Amino acid sequence: MGAKGRLIIETEEFKASVEKVGGYRAVDEALSTIMDGLYRTPYGFERFENPPFSFRYARTKKVGFMRPIVVIFRIDEDGTVYLEHIEEDQD
Repeated sequence: MGAKGRLIIETEEFKASVEKVGGYRAVDEALSTIMDGLYRTPYGFERFENPPFSFRYARTKKVGFMRPIVVIFRIDEDGTVYLEHIEEDQD
């Protein structure tokens, strides 16, 4: 379990997409903000549903030198959060 009592798992696709955006050093600050929210209330993030697809996502905005990102994730029945994808936000 994570430090705050919720299990958050990075999938292999997520790890590969982190590398595509420049590695963890490039997104660490923005990602840590999202991770804090996921530990607290993952169900509070936006949800996209269009069968057969359903996922939740979290977005950050550009602040100073922090790059804006979008993280796609899913939540299992037991509350485990699976990080699926990350990319730079174009907005």
